[in-house]
Amino acid sequence: MTVAKTTLFSGFVSVSLALVVGSFGVDAALADDDNAIYEDNLTTTQGLQWGGKKLPFKKTVDIRESLVNTPLGKVTADRHIFGKDLDGSIFGRSSRPAPGRSAFISLWGSKIEGCFVEMIIQHAPAEGKADPTAIVPKLLEVGIGSQLVELPPQSAAQPKIFSQDYSYTSFFGKNKTSGTWYMTRNIFLVDAGIAKILSQAPDKDTRARLTLSNGNKVLIPIHKKTVKSWKTAYSYNPACKSPDAAASSPTSTQ
Repeated sequence: MTVAKTTLFSGFVSVSLALVVGSFGVDAALADDDNAIYEDNLTTTQGLQWGGKKLPFKKTVDIRESLVNTPLGKVTADRHIFGKDLDGSIFGRSSRPAPGRSAFISLWGSKIEGCFVEMIIQHAPAEGKADPTAIVPKLLEVGIGSQLVELPPQSAAQPKIFSQDYSYTSFFGKNKTSGTWYMTRNIFLVDAGIAKILSQAPDKDTRARLTLSNGNKVLIPIHKKTVKSWKTAYSYNPACKSPDAAASSPTSTQ
């Protein structure tokens, strides 16, 4: 992981961009029973607060329709944050943006429409502003045992880029700073074959590799509890097809 840290954002350069800037919506919130998340709270198209504090990390929960509470799918999330405090250590405060800190959030699941993996990158440059289009995730690879699984993005369109200003005080209160952090994201294709491979993955820590738009690659650890949760996350729609697509397929017709 040391190599990934030193090369990940080497393509970041100061540049003026037209970004989606401002206060993000409320944190994603679990439903009342803590075993479900409302679909509206799972949407990241308008940004996501730093670290996605209330996402269902390392466990599978139901995705529910926000108005009528009907089930729409299942999802589990994983998160990896690196970067030190201004004092030199993290002190458990990695849920806050700080200069040089990065957060990698992944959402794995199945819905009525199909299956998905969404990767979110949040990054606070060590100094100055940066070009976040350089770190849009463009390819996701996952190592399952001796098997390498490649997942291309669902769309070739450029995802939205988000940014937000922040202020930061060190753990001991001696150092203060301010800056801008950025968020990029992409959703990757998962078909029935890939969903089956993920669902059958051994219950142990694994790694994913992201290829970014600047050509750099970064290894992301995936916690074994998240890997174990893939079994249930993809159980809602293991065919990874919408009802209309499944009904029109030759196999269904026969």
